[in-house]
Amino acid sequence: MDNKGEKLDIEKLREALKAEAQGAYFVGGYGGALVESFDIDDASPEELISIATRYGIDSEDYCE
Repeated sequence: MDNKGEKLDIEKLREALKAEAQGAYFVGGYGGALVESFDIDDASPEELISIATRYGIDSEDYCE
């Protein structure tokens, strides 16, 4: 992360990832996304950043 001095708002990122996963389920009918939305609840900050990268979401957008 090159936003020196800025802190990642992990809960804001978590909520965005859950919304993304639930949207994939409800709009696209992708059942695996619903399961992943539950995994996001228990994910560590490192895992959330990894999931964000996989979803194409820039975690730096969630820095305070």
